[in-house]
Amino acid sequence: MNLNQAMENWSSVKKYTDKEISQETLEKIFDLTTNAPTAFNLQPYRFVVLDSEEAKQKAVDAAIPANGWIQYADKIVVLIGFEDVDRNAHRVHEKKIENGEMDEEKSEKLMKMYADYKSRDEEFLTGWLTRNTMIPATFFMLACQNYGIGTCPVRGFETEKLFKNLDLQDDERPILLMPIGYPKERKRDWRRDGKEIFEVF
Repeated sequence: MNLNQAMENWSSVKKYTDKEISQETLEKIFDLTTNAPTAFNLQPYRFVVLDSEEAKQKAVDAAIPANGWIQYADKIVVLIGFEDVDRNAHRVHEKKIENGEMDEEKSEKLMKMYADYKSRDEEFLTGWLTRNTMIPATFFMLACQNYGIGTCPVRGFETEKLFKNLDLQDDERPILLMPIGYPKERKRDWRRDGKEIFEVF
């Protein structure tokens, strides 16, 4: 499936067949997902794939009742954001320095800026993490679509409960649940016409 087809045929999927998603397909999906852009290429996220019934229950228990349908997905993918936004910074800078795209002085200045990000208020950090995890989430969903796998972004869950159920690190925050599986049915919801959603000035 090409990108046009993946986007034109998108639908949120909440009903799944019993067919399992192979490890090989899962790896291909994440190979595409990791190309998502993030601020300063910091990639402040990871994905947790809940595969067994026991593991999936950790997400189901934290979901609001209306989202109980997620239990029927083949797997439930949890997108985790890093509150320590510079977790990958040294690796990113190392590559840029090796390629001559950055020197040590610039690296040091940027590291100080990242440290400032972490010390700012909750509103700033929440906004920053949201922006820098939603793009990878979108890449992930389109990658799933590319391989014929359905998903649906789910935000209706108790953050603290999911945090505890997954035994996350103190500086990690669950952002989104994305149940995945082969669709039992696809229902294309109404969308506005493209001409309605932009203006040219």
